[in-house]
Amino acid sequence: KFLARLVDLAVLNIITLVCSIPIITFGASMTAMNYVLLHLVRGDETYVIRMFRKSFKENFRQGIPEGLLVLIVAAVTAFDMWLIHGTSSRYMTFLMVMITIVAIMMFAVSIYMFALQSRYENAVGVTILNAVRLAIGNLPRTIGMVICWLAWVLALVFLGKAASLAFLVFGLTLPGYICAMLYDKVFERIENEN
Repeated sequence: KFLARLVDLAVLNIITLVCSIPIITFGASMTAMNYVLLHLVRGDETYVIRMFRKSFKENFRQGIPEGLLVLIVAAVTAFDMWLIHGTSSRYMTFLMVMITIVAIMMFAVSIYMFALQSRYENAVGVTILNAVRLAIGNLPRTIGMVICWLAWVLALVFLGKAASLAFLVFGLTLPGYICAMLYDKVFERIENEN
C-alpha cells in the first residue's frame, strides 16, 4: 500500500508538472493536484490520471486567474529581494524581513486557495478571501504547512545533483500530500458544521 501511494504521488507529480508547462495553466494544475491529494488522504478509491483530468477541466477557467496571481506575487517578491540583496543598510534589512514575512503569508494563503478551489465552487474573490480566513484561523496548521514546504526545499538543496530527479518525482506532491493531511481536518470540521 505504501509503495502504491508513492507511485500515485510520482504519477501525480509528473502530470502536474507537465500540465503547468504552459504557465497560464499553473492554477488549474495545482487545483487538480490538490483534488487528487485530498482523495488520497481520505482513502477514497483514486484513479490519479482520470481524477486529475476531471478536476483540471472543471477548474480551468477559475484556475487561470488564481495561478497567475500566485505567479505574479512570486515574481514581484523575487524581484524585490533581488533589488534589496546588495544593500547593507538597516532599513533595507528590515524591508527584506518584511517582504519575506509577507511572501510566506501569501504562500500559505495560496496553499489553502488551491485546496478550496479543488473542493468547493466559489467565485475567485470568495475563494481567496476564504483562503485568507482559513490561513489565519488555523494558524498552527498553517505554520505546519509552511514548515513542511521549507523542510522539503532544504532537503532538495542538500540532495545536490539528485535534487532535479527528486523534484521531478515528488517535487510538488510529497509536501502537498502532507499539507492535504493538515487541511483535510479543517475541511472536515467545516463540512460537519454545515
